Amino acid sequence: MKNFAQGLLFGTIVGGLIGLLNTPHNGEENRRRLQAYINENTNSVNDLTEDLQRLQQSVSRLSNEGMMVMDTFTKEVTESVEDFSQKNQPRIRRITDQVSNLTDTIEKETAKLQK
Repeated sequence: MKNFAQGLLFGTIVGGLIGLLNTPHNGEENRRRLQAYINENTNSVNDLTEDLQRLQQSVSRLSNEGMMVMDTFTKEVTESVEDFSQKNQPRIRRITDQVSNLTDTIEKETAKLQK
């Protein structure tokens, strides 16, 4: 960002000087215009630099807040999954046992029918 601002200021000054050298105004008028031009562009560059710094701070703050929200969200989801697993583990075992019993029963009945 600093190099960009310096390049912008340098380009502004060079462009201004070239314009002043090609103007039909006298030296005093050119100096006054040049000073006004430099002041105006310096203020613009300073404003741009300040705006960029505020933007960087906002992005950084947003990123930090986003990471905090993501950490909280991840923790809550993990806790919910763990809670669900703990609460439903007995049900899952019962269902697994019932499926196993049904499979055994079907196999026994199939074996009887094949005899």
